[in-house]
Amino acid sequence: MFVALDGPQAAKEPIGQRIVEVPEKSNDTENLRNPRSGFIAYAPIGSIKKGEALVTTGAGRTTACAVCHGGNLEGLGPVPGIAGRSPSYLVRQMFDMQQGARKGQWSDLMKTVVAKLSAEDMVNIAAYTASRGPEPNSGKNSEEGLELETKDTPSRT
Repeated sequence: MFVALDGPQAAKEPIGQRIVEVPEKSNDTENLRNPRSGFIAYAPIGSIKKGEALVTTGAGRTTACAVCHGGNLEGLGPVPGIAGRSPSYLVRQMFDMQQGARKGQWSDLMKTVVAKLSAEDMVNIAAYTASRGPEPNSGKNSEEGLELETKDTPSRT
């Protein structure tokens, strides 16, 4: 788990082409194991906009996510919602499906969807979908407390 440093040693580093999630309150997450402790996800500048194109149109490389995950990306039937989910979780799932490491009932359908995606595409998709929350009063819940920022990430321990 990455934890932002405080105080004089809290230098910044370039984020590059990755998303880094850190707890909002390190003590609540690490020491108290509070399951409601929120996280901040730092994403590359411009990744949300690039991800929007991939998610909404497919940008010639994939299928628009709404086809299976619903117009608000909150899921349809057995297809899970992806709006507001942890970006590191989403990238891990797409990568595992692309590599054939996922063997679930719906994994074969997703394998063709993620086949042409680069690692950067996956980061961009995850940045966009994580920045979307469920529609108000939809009855669906996203992961609690996820905030997405696009800037350099704080140094971590």
